[in-house]
Amino acid sequence: MKGESERPWAPLVRPRELAGLLSRHGIRLRPSLGQHFLVDENILLKIVEAARETRASHALEVGAGVGTLTLALAPHLRRLWAVELDSRLIPLLEERVSSFPQVEVLQADFLRLPLADFGQGLLVVGNLPYGITSQVLLKLIRERGCVAWGVFMVQREVGEKLVAPPGRGASRLGLHLQAYFGLELLRKVPRTVFFPPPEVDSVLLRLRRLASPRISSPEPAFERVLALLFSGRRKTIRRALGAVLPLGEVDRLLLELGIDPRRRGETLAVEEVDRLASRLADRLP
Repeated sequence: MKGESERPWAPLVRPRELAGLLSRHGIRLRPSLGQHFLVDENILLKIVEAARETRASHALEVGAGVGTLTLALAPHLRRLWAVELDSRLIPLLEERVSSFPQVEVLQADFLRLPLADFGQGLLVVGNLPYGITSQVLLKLIRERGCVAWGVFMVQREVGEKLVAPPGRGASRLGLHLQAYFGLELLRKVPRTVFFPPPEVDSVLLRLRRLASPRISSPEPAFERVLALLFSGRRKTIRRALGAVLPLGEVDRLLLELGIDPRRRGETLAVEEVDRLASRLADRLP
């Protein structure tokens, strides 16, 4: 085991020392910001391993907190931007990473940062606050031109739905992501490895941008069809599309595409949604 001089993050994965550090700085954690800090060395190193396997040289960390993951990642990157929204944590974070010149601390809202400002081939990594997970992933879709990889801790239920095959477990966001990214669920993570522990377990998820999208339909049409198909879990495809087209036209279209009108939207594969979107691109509001 390396000495703590070689593991500067070590005190931060011990709950008592982390609590003492926060107390000395007069910081009380805010549940509204999703502040649950990782306090397990094994899981921390698994995240670093997942990030290193991407071979990315530049990374942007979402919600750096007290710098636990920042310190573990920094030696393996040429450049790392540690983004933290909570201004109270910035002095502590800057102090912790001061020995790593390749790390730049940014007090900012990640959702408002133009990712193109950080170059191409970017790795985005972080233990995502559960409240903004969907917004972060949608941002990666929107700005995917400069994002090559993502490595995230997300709520277990959300992560499992993102990677689910077509069927009852699938989600609208999962299909949307799968149009542009390959997704891997790397491991389950119990709630007990966080301080304070959240109410749910997590999973470690890795995203890889595909060399070319899995869809050929116009992006707005694809998103609009997804929205229609997932507008109600109990709706059949026929009923969902009937919200914007006469049912006679819906029946003819589904017959031509070989799609059973009695199916639910979540049973469609990305390719089937794409075919629908291609045919409806000029018809959707």
